[in-house]
Amino acid sequence: MARNVVLLEGDTGQKLMSSEILAGATGADGSTVQSISVSGPQAIPTDKALLTYLIRGGGGGGGSGRRGAAGGARFGGGGGCSGALTVGSVPVAILLAQGPTLTVNVGAGGAGGAGVAADNTDGNTGVAGGESSIVVGALSIRASGGPAGTGGTAAAGTGGASGTFGTLQGGGGGAGATAAAGGFGVSIDCGGGGGGGGGIDAADVERAGGVGGVCFQAGITVGALGGTVPGGAGGVGATSLMATVGGGGGGGGGASKTTAAGAGGAGGSFGAAGGGGGASLNTFLSGAGGAGAQGCVVLIYT
Repeated sequence: MARNVVLLEGDTGQKLMSSEILAGATGADGSTVQSISVSGPQAIPTDKALLTYLIRGGGGGGGSGRRGAAGGARFGGGGGCSGALTVGSVPVAILLAQGPTLTVNVGAGGAGGAGVAADNTDGNTGVAGGESSIVVGALSIRASGGPAGTGGTAAAGTGGASGTFGTLQGGGGGAGATAAAGGFGVSIDCGGGGGGGGGIDAADVERAGGVGGVCFQAGITVGALGGTVPGGAGGVGATSLMATVGGGGGGGGGASKTTAAGAGGAGGSFGAAGGGGGASLNTFLSGAGGAGAQGCVVLIYT
């Protein structure tokens, strides 16, 4: 049976692929493929029986590190949480009973918290990833965006936890730390959480950033590395080539007492989270949090 495959992405020019899409691209089964770069209305085909959907929320941004005086604890920012994943199917007749078109919303990745330029100041919390959804009439199918990591303080830098809506919730972010390197982002099929930012303890020992989480389905076994000390930036999370597979979380930034602290790495598409930024000594900019990656929506009509 011929299939209509509609792809929607949050970043113009980035191609979405899956096993269904690759089959459609060859034309072996008569599939048609359309790639759309913006959210908006989509006509519901009247000659199809079933809609199968994959909806992934945007990844949360990492928090920035604290900037503070020597002799006190300064935590790196927490890594963000990756976006949730919702999968399922619905009869086209049910959709058409609600209206002739459905609206697709593709969640944006959340921005990382800005680095701190004022002395004795806590880091900034990142921005949560945007929710992705398909909506027709009163029917709404949703996948939560990933919550953001908090800014580092004198006591903690908390990683983003899971969202609300989804078949599978995202991977949580690693915590900022002072006694060891920043926490690892959680690895999960949904997409990797961001690594926690490195902190500075009361004895003024700098810590490296945490490793970003990975998406097991992508076949990646090593996450984005945390930034080294002093002030190394966290690695950028791996980008998946398939819409059905989440990206890798960004690594946390390394702390520094002699220069600007390292920024957290950005999460990889699709839906992975940004890493937390490293902490700094007064006079030096703390590390910014890394940005989360966009979500995606895949619609397959059969």
